[in-house]
Amino acid sequence: MAAERDSIYKSSKSNSLDYAKRPWRKLLWLQQPYPDNYVDSSFLSQLKRNIHVQQYSFWTLSSDSTVIVLHVCTVAIFVGVFVLIHDREWNPALFASTGSVCTLIGYGAWDIFGDMNSSSRISTAKSALLIVSTLLGLSPVLKSLTQSTSSDSIWAISFWLFLLNIIFHDYSIGSKKAFPPTLSTNLAVSASTMLASRLSTTLSVFSFLLFSIELFGLFPIFSRWIRSYSFLSHLILTAIFFTITEFEILYIGGWWALAVWSIAIFSAVFVAPGWLIALQQYKNEIQGPWDPAKPVLRNR
Repeated sequence: MAAERDSIYKSSKSNSLDYAKRPWRKLLWLQQPYPDNYVDSSFLSQLKRNIHVQQYSFWTLSSDSTVIVLHVCTVAIFVGVFVLIHDREWNPALFASTGSVCTLIGYGAWDIFGDMNSSSRISTAKSALLIVSTLLGLSPVLKSLTQSTSSDSIWAISFWLFLLNIIFHDYSIGSKKAFPPTLSTNLAVSASTMLASRLSTTLSVFSFLLFSIELFGLFPIFSRWIRSYSFLSHLILTAIFFTITEFEILYIGGWWALAVWSIAIFSAVFVAPGWLIALQQYKNEIQGPWDPAKPVLRNR
């Protein structure tokens, strides 16, 4: 028994010496004199928290949200124009002519301050003539497109198409791409076609569709260019569209509709950025040397 106690004592003494002489290493393939459930004090020494978490600025987020506000105001203005034409019997040629004048002004600004050349002007004029001619030819057909469909179905389909247009619209800041993604444009034009089929005359259908092409096909190009050219100009343009939307909603829906709309826009511009910043304190992203290594590929 004494010999057995001596051997156990020597074994424990040698193990303690091993603990002292051989520090723990974080290697699975290496045999070490430590139990399987041993946790060394240096195990989490290289742990890092939230090193890739981006710190947001309230006013930066607030100004960036105006990109969304501008497009939502564009959709709201277009829907309001349809209500004015369909329910209040406003002259649709008024909106088509106003949109055409604004398009020419915007094109002139792009021509002066942008990178336009003579060949681009000629191709743009040809494209404009082609669009107008196509709309003139298709207007009688589009007028009778949904005669067998109930109005409630048209309103529901148009609502979902416009909602998808808002979701899939390109809201990138500082993008200098010449043309926006076609998906959001196609969705808006499809919704416009559905609404135009509810109008009473061929001229109304033509004017309304021409206005939709100007608002959803050409205006996003101009707004993207002016956003990359001068963000202050973008803020001024957003303020103009927001003001137009306010008067339009007040005229069509009254004070309650205006209050709901104003609260929604105020929340998007001021409340949502503050909420996002407040949520940053709950982020707990952990990085350490045990994360999977990312290979560095070099071109040969």
